[in-house]
Amino acid sequence: MIVCSCNIITRRDIERIIERLFGDDPYAVLTPNLIYHQLGKRGRCCGCFPQVSQILVEHCIAVRAQIERGELPGPAEDEEGADMWPIGARAG
Repeated sequence: MIVCSCNIITRRDIERIIERLFGDDPYAVLTPNLIYHQLGKRGRCCGCFPQVSQILVEHCIAVRAQIERGELPGPAEDEEGADMWPIGARAG
């Protein structure tokens, strides 16, 4: 489904960026502007930003649930068994 007709950005494009950014930094603050920057685009009319924000919320919840179920890589354990997220490249 096309979310942004100005830049021809689909919902799946946004979801892939969310997954990649979470892989790099599970605590990254994701915004529509960051998503567009990662896609090499910029908001034009910005009428799609509310929908992009909704997709961010929905997909972030889904990705977190997948991590909790073990379907995606999650926190690594240190030598003493404490949960720690792996440190990756910071987004943005």
